[in-house]
Amino acid sequence: MVLIVLAVYLFSVGIQAQQITSLVYNQQARFFINEAEEIVIMFNKYEITQKSVINDRLDILTKVLSAKTTIMDIDGNTLYGQTSQDQSPRKLLLEPGFKEQILAGKNVVFAGKIDGVHEEQFLVAVPLKKETRIIGLVVIFSPIDAVKQHVNSILGIALIGALIGIVLATILSIFVSRKMIRPLAKMEETARQITEGEFGRQIPVTSEDEVGRLARSFNRMSTELEEKIEAIERLDHLRQELLSDVSHELRTPLTVIQGFSEAVLDGLVKSKEQEKLYLSNIIDESERLRRLVDDLLDLKGMEAAKTFDEMEYVVMNKLAQITVERLRNMANSKEIKLTLSVPEQTITIWGNIDRLKQVLTNLLDNAIKHSEVGGAVRVELGMEYNYTFISVENSGPGIPREEIENIWERFYKVDKSRSRRGTGTGLGLSIVKKIIEMHGGKVSAESEPGHGAVFTVYLPLTEEA
Repeated sequence: MVLIVLAVYLFSVGIQAQQITSLVYNQQARFFINEAEEIVIMFNKYEITQKSVINDRLDILTKVLSAKTTIMDIDGNTLYGQTSQDQSPRKLLLEPGFKEQILAGKNVVFAGKIDGVHEEQFLVAVPLKKETRIIGLVVIFSPIDAVKQHVNSILGIALIGALIGIVLATILSIFVSRKMIRPLAKMEETARQITEGEFGRQIPVTSEDEVGRLARSFNRMSTELEEKIEAIERLDHLRQELLSDVSHELRTPLTVIQGFSEAVLDGLVKSKEQEKLYLSNIIDESERLRRLVDDLLDLKGMEAAKTFDEMEYVVMNKLAQITVERLRNMANSKEIKLTLSVPEQTITIWGNIDRLKQVLTNLLDNAIKHSEVGGAVRVELGMEYNYTFISVENSGPGIPREEIENIWERFYKVDKSRSRRGTGTGLGLSIVKKIIEMHGGKVSAESEPGHGAVFTVYLPLTEEA
């Protein structure tokens, strides 16, 4: 009787072990294949324009899957990703029939020993197609020990349950195996949805074991992938906008320069005075182009850095007084009353003095230019909570409320009619915002149409303030 029970027990365990092993291997292979097929799609999409996206995705897969991912040509040369020191993917191409299956467009799943490789491998290979031609393969591989450990952990649970009784063990093992396999099946379904473009898909985490941790890793990978795709799309959109804006700003001065130059060369200028006027316009537009390029390079340089190299303690009272006096003649030429209000207490911050002068100069220059003759511009320095603030208020026409949020964008001009008559490049406020943010501060603007505007920058105070 004992032998019969033991035989039934061993037979039941053997069947369950075989089923569990087959399911785990099949699910793992399908999961690897789905990821490899997605890599093929990304390769064809980003190979020419954004190769870093492919490398980023391969790095994510390496962390999530605990497996190496390699993109190879048909001769076994690595194009992207990682490869093992023993060259196991390349050696597998020498196995009988492997290369032929890839060239025939078939996916290959391999688990076992490869000639010349010490460790047994679990490996999937998917043909890398470009249009209708197979140019290589995507290989995801890892030592088979990890998969075996996963299988053994599941079998261990089944064996413990089987000790209680054949019937109870069978029911329990089926329940446990289904519970373990269900997240993998959900991962397969979610992975397929991601390959179809539904980035950011998540799967429920119902356990704290290896499968639960794998599910969490899968969710993190999906979220990171969605964020990277969105970041790429945002960068592409910003790149296109910047190209459009720069082209728009360059077109008019270039047209003016070309027109006046052709007039001089064609002999259309009838007098020295007219020739001087034409040449003066050419110089003005050339200077405007230089300023535009300088501002673009300045903004690009700041965006590439996290902070300024030359930082020191800056006394804001003195900085405000010096800057206001530098622009007083400009204000007087338009009969604008320029006033400055500073507290008796010395206000000190940690910053780059040249960049802070640039901020205040840009704000004052804008305020004076946008004020009518006989108007007023008021500069105030003060403290608010843990910040010092500098506000610049003018008595100009003001800014429509719907455009307040856009004035800090590159090339944005509230008064479109001024874009060709003024000397500005449309980058002044963008530069101001970037400089203040690199000092750990913030900017704001308030305006009532017809009642002027107030621009305010906030900078964190130092302990010495």
